[in-house]
Amino acid sequence: MAALLLLAAFLLLAVVLFYKKRTLYWKRRGIPGPEPSLVVGNLLHLLNYNFPGVLQLREWTKKYGKCYGIQEGWNNVLVVSNVDMLQELFVKKFECFHGRKLFSLAPDPDTEPIVNVFDARGARWKRLRNMSNSSFTVNHLKKVMPTVQHSVDVMVEFLNEKADKGESFDIHPFYQELTMDVIERIAMGQKGSRQFQNPFIDDVKGVFTRKHDLFFTVTPVAFPFLKNVVRKLLWSSYSFKEMLDKFFRTVGERKEARDRGEREELDEFGNARVDFIDVFLDAECDEVHEESEFIRSGQKVEKKLTMGEVVSQCLVFLLAGFDTTANSLAYVTFCLAKNPSIQRRLQEEIEKICSDGEITYDQLQKLSFMDKVVKETLRLYPLTSFASSRLCMKSTTLGNIKVRKGDYVQADVFSVHYDDKLWPNPEKFDPDRWNSDEKRHPSLGYLLELGRECASVCGWLFWNKNCSDQDPPEIQHCFCA
Repeated sequence: MAALLLLAAFLLLAVVLFYKKRTLYWKRRGIPGPEPSLVVGNLLHLLNYNFPGVLQLREWTKKYGKCYGIQEGWNNVLVVSNVDMLQELFVKKFECFHGRKLFSLAPDPDTEPIVNVFDARGARWKRLRNMSNSSFTVNHLKKVMPTVQHSVDVMVEFLNEKADKGESFDIHPFYQELTMDVIERIAMGQKGSRQFQNPFIDDVKGVFTRKHDLFFTVTPVAFPFLKNVVRKLLWSSYSFKEMLDKFFRTVGERKEARDRGEREELDEFGNARVDFIDVFLDAECDEVHEESEFIRSGQKVEKKLTMGEVVSQCLVFLLAGFDTTANSLAYVTFCLAKNPSIQRRLQEEIEKICSDGEITYDQLQKLSFMDKVVKETLRLYPLTSFASSRLCMKSTTLGNIKVRKGDYVQADVFSVHYDDKLWPNPEKFDPDRWNSDEKRHPSLGYLLELGRECASVCGWLFWNKNCSDQDPPEIQHCFCA
């Protein structure tokens, strides 16, 4: 008995010393940062719902500078807000940082069959990216415009019902219904609009508002050997399994219909059907062979997808597009409601370019002020900031800092977006700061891209429908966030 207690004490001491050594990782390298706790590091500070993690990074940046180290459980993370280092991270040395800092329970990006373009890395990422790009050609986007316009028309009808009552309301759920409607129609082949009648939306919302997240987030990061166990618990406890099952059913049914020669050529508006499931299934095969080593340019990749990758591509299209686009639209609406003079300028541009009331992709490209409004909104309210991160795949340097293979690098987006040396009067909503003659660091454009295009399309359609027939004060009264 005494021997067992002694052994247990020895093992406990060994574990404590091992974790203690990890907490000193950045200090041993002479890189400043907040003091991490023994097991979870600085993770609990980043998961504080009363003070979001992105704002915590900003506070640490004020204290420790534009490059410092933190620990997210087992992971060593270098936080950077120096724009020259970010340019190296995302562009100049991309071949060293083609992996992402993924959700702790994400599938293995190299070996799992169900991996999407966001999670993938190396040659697999390059193949999936090439396949995804083929789904978003100008020709495809032009074909889906009538579907997007119809979904916007349906949403506006719901908004008019609220406006007729003269009551204030939260517009964000309306945008969530809109984005879900559009994605399911153009990606999953849903026929007709199902806004406020789509039971699937509650499952998707549950992904972003899950309870008990702390256990599922912290445990696999602090104790990596428990990752597979916790992952199985997660998939069995929440809506992930139901959601994935639905996608497998939908894709499987579509594949069976195609095998029988039952392929719809026209959509509900009489246009050639553009269904992203079909685009991905056109490239479906049983197995894909590829080199594991990533080559930045000149690397040939197979334009093929496994069935698991087809499903995962559709799933990430939904998850990545649903909340980010809805949030972008809500923030744009808020900024316009708070700045009626800018709202009037936007209305005037829309009325000038879209005088016939019809909506075309070519007209969208001419709405330069709309693009500036969306960019400025996303500068003030950057979305998915933690997604702007990378995993070091090959030891290198950023600036004069050595980054080792296995280290993570996190861009502190909020600090960059509110840096008064980069943006004069950064707290002010000023779309004109995006005039073409304004010079800014090239890395700043990267940090704003996520969500901008979708917000521009849906936002323009929404404001075109509401601004063309009403005066600005009436718009602000009826349609404010």
